[in-house]
Amino acid sequence: MNLLPLVVHEMRSAVRRPSAYRIRLSATGAAIGLSCCGLLIWSDSISAAALGHSLLEIFGWTAFVGSALAGLLLTSDCISRERREGTLGLLFLTDLRGHDVAFGKLAAKGIAPFYCLLAIFPCLTVCVIVGGVTAGEVWRLSLVLVNMLFFSLSVTILTSTFCRQQRAAQTGALLAILLSVVALPLLGLGLTSNRSLWRSWWFIFSPASNCLLAFDPRYRLESGWFWSSLLVTHLLAWVCLALAGRLLPRISLEESFVFAPNAGGRWARWQSRGAARRREVRREWLSRNPIAWLASRDDLKRRLVWCLPAIALWIWLSFDPDPLGRLSAQISCLAFAIIHALFKICVGADASHEFAASRLNGTLELLLLTPLQTREVATGMLSAFRHRFLGPLLALLMVDAALAAKLLFVNNRLGAFIAGAGAVMLLVDSYCLCWVGLWRGLVARDSVRAILATTLRILILPWIFFAGAAGIFLQSTLAEFAGMWLVLGVLNDVVFLVNARDFFNEHFRTMALRPFGAKPPRVESKWSPMNWEAEPDSQPNAS
Repeated sequence: MNLLPLVVHEMRSAVRRPSAYRIRLSATGAAIGLSCCGLLIWSDSISAAALGHSLLEIFGWTAFVGSALAGLLLTSDCISRERREGTLGLLFLTDLRGHDVAFGKLAAKGIAPFYCLLAIFPCLTVCVIVGGVTAGEVWRLSLVLVNMLFFSLSVTILTSTFCRQQRAAQTGALLAILLSVVALPLLGLGLTSNRSLWRSWWFIFSPASNCLLAFDPRYRLESGWFWSSLLVTHLLAWVCLALAGRLLPRISLEESFVFAPNAGGRWARWQSRGAARRREVRREWLSRNPIAWLASRDDLKRRLVWCLPAIALWIWLSFDPDPLGRLSAQISCLAFAIIHALFKICVGADASHEFAASRLNGTLELLLLTPLQTREVATGMLSAFRHRFLGPLLALLMVDAALAAKLLFVNNRLGAFIAGAGAVMLLVDSYCLCWVGLWRGLVARDSVRAILATTLRILILPWIFFAGAAGIFLQSTLAEFAGMWLVLGVLNDVVFLVNARDFFNEHFRTMALRPFGAKPPRVESKWSPMNWEAEPDSQPNAS
């Protein structure tokens, strides 16, 4: 094996990139800022022991979510991109093996998030100094975070091995992460009793249980299950990585074969069903707006989105509106929130992917040769999004309205208000994600960065504002917290929506005509600090 030379080469190439220093500095600054905010805001309201343990939990769960998303953002498209570009077979013309390539991808993509974890670990010791936290908790949590990062990267490398298209690879990686991190613990909580042995077996295959059991109150009771779950998930990560290395040479050989279009008999007949009807619908779309026709080519995605309202309806039928807040009701509310978040991520990812992929395959350059105006391009894109997501969105809103009505029926006005606020934010976020996703897809260098930038601005930034406001107004009621979250979310959406629409209408051709891979020119916002990195004299002339 040529494992060591390849890994050393990939790691040296990764650490020399300027983005590695910026990411590590950003992670350190965020950890220090969070520590300072917690110490300044909460020091007078809670005890030192509670403050130290609260900071440790915030650090732990934030880093855990970041480690889980690292594979989705970094390695979900690493192998599938090689397959699309036809370079996977070239790697095996040398004396490299599948395991060498898999470990090389792991080392190249995992060095940046690993450095982020190393930058955060010293801030965990601040919790020990504050009080209420033992050194064992810090070491166990550090071990859990490193294991979660390794698990996320290995699983997404395996899912990327089976896919060729970028969307399919990212969707498979997202489903794998959600199944292992979210679905298994929820099934363990909802389908088994507290004293059942099967409850622990549901947790043992999920990395989330490691983070739950790493803290002292739970670790003292179930230390054996903690180490068992840590060992099982670590071995699963090695199995995924070894399986990816085993499959890579076979997949590279299959890339050289060209299958006949009529092969597969029954499969081909199944694919041809409804083809005439779909062609008629496509011709109608093409006659109305060619941009909408171009953006609405994926019918499978539109069908898959309907799974989210169907799951929400199933949860609503089995939902027990308990005003006392039983565990089953809490799990159902959490499931509703996850469904809303997944739907928003689907909308933002689809909107961000369109122009980023069009710039890569040259479709956007051909589009600029047509006499279509900027407003016609935007109208066509929004029409395609409306065709794809409006039906599932209305279905989700109806389920939210039914949930609020069920809560009002049992005189739970607070729960009904929270459900209504979630429905309002779902509607506002979905419309805002379309515009911001279009603009970020036009500005970003690739679709992954566009999706990440859109998600950060619309879905994550309001929660950061809400956390700061909640830390200041600690004595507020739950209804006031819900209203605060709604107001901050709507204001954040309005700011980014107005700027994205103005930027898109005024600078569409300027951004689209820049060379591929070049940094976008600086665009000054009217009333929000949205700037893009570039020198002012590097702006190309719009034509």
